[in-house]
Amino acid sequence: MVNITIIGLGSGGFAATLAIRRTDPDAFITIIEKRPYDMFSPCGMPYAIEGTVNLDDLKFELPLDERMTKLLMQEVQAIDPAKRTVTSKDLKSSEILTTPYDSLIIAQGAEPFVPPIKGARENLNKGVYALHDIESARKIIDHVSTAKKAVVVGAGPIGLEICSALKTKGLDVIVVEMLSWAMSRALDKDMAKYVEKWLGEKGIKSVFNKSVKSINGTPVTSVSVADEIFEADIVILASGVRSNFDMAKNAGIEIGKWGIKTNAGMETNIKNIYAIGDCVETVSLINHRPTMMQLSSSAYRQGMVAGANAAGGYDTYEGALGTFVTVIGDLEVAATGFNEFFAEASGYKILTGKAHGKTRPEYYPGSKDINVKIIADSKTGKVLGGQAIGDGAGARINVISMAIKCGLDVYSLSRTEMAYCPRVAENYDVLNKAADFAIRKLEKGNS
Repeated sequence: MVNITIIGLGSGGFAATLAIRRTDPDAFITIIEKRPYDMFSPCGMPYAIEGTVNLDDLKFELPLDERMTKLLMQEVQAIDPAKRTVTSKDLKSSEILTTPYDSLIIAQGAEPFVPPIKGARENLNKGVYALHDIESARKIIDHVSTAKKAVVVGAGPIGLEICSALKTKGLDVIVVEMLSWAMSRALDKDMAKYVEKWLGEKGIKSVFNKSVKSINGTPVTSVSVADEIFEADIVILASGVRSNFDMAKNAGIEIGKWGIKTNAGMETNIKNIYAIGDCVETVSLINHRPTMMQLSSSAYRQGMVAGANAAGGYDTYEGALGTFVTVIGDLEVAATGFNEFFAEASGYKILTGKAHGKTRPEYYPGSKDINVKIIADSKTGKVLGGQAIGDGAGARINVISMAIKCGLDVYSLSRTEMAYCPRVAENYDVLNKAADFAIRKLEKGNS
């Protein structure tokens, strides 16, 4: 009977347990987790802050069977590849525990990045918060109940979800972003303007292309941004996360530019040690170069691959596109693949097709705006990326994601038969329209 140990029980670790059971029902699984509870859904935390869902409902319990054990409140101290053991410390008793393994899956995730802002670390969890787990979410919820003015640092998807949540709770909200527009890793400037317009309409002030100089007061009273000072009694750091790979590095596991390096089977340079999720470096499905893809959907797929292989099966992870969707208040935003910047940085000469449409025909009540943009190779018309904003954005992006994975061009997207009903779409779907605009540029350039 094979013994498989999993360090970390996020979406990747959970997926690994499912794949192990499917591949080898007799395998013995040991899960080591630092939390006092099994699993939780981090993507739901902004909605718990706004009060839409109950925070405790985000917790989940992994059912045990006779060939599985969970070691909670255990902090891993070291991995010994030669002896095939994991050493951990019980956070309650300080007892040291040694767990043997035949195969090991590292799924430790990432830690929130606290930027080097004066006053940030000094006030961490005392008016300054980095949302990353149930405990930090609970502290934010408690503080929000008495707060009036908030500054959110970072205008990525999580930062903007938090902005919306805080605004819903009645706070005055300012979001500060050091880059030039919202969600700049996913959206182009022309698409980000729809997000920024929405923020303005909701009364959320946006400050772009400026950095926070200091967080002032204990408790927090204000935030200094460039030459301005904004009053604030709560600050949320949404500055991203950093891969948690120090322990793997100490064990002799190879680290890349972004995180733990693995092959297509999610195996590291050390045989029978696998790594998945936010702590690993993956490859772009478009140009096959190393990249970081810290998404729950990526971690889940990687966990399925690692679990199968650790149990003696065979599966591969092809790479990631970064397909995501977020809902900020009532605004749906989605993207996949390269935006213009990353496409050009990868050496592509690009063309784009952008279209405005409606979620329903004009005659049908409740029709709303939707905008879709397609990025393509100007030589071949091959689809490289897509962005969508409005109701149904995620559905269109899923189609574009499939087109990229299958190597399709804008002609194929133009001819894709989209489902139509007056309650959900126009007859000439905005996705087909965006592809047609791209085709016009392609044919003009090749004429």
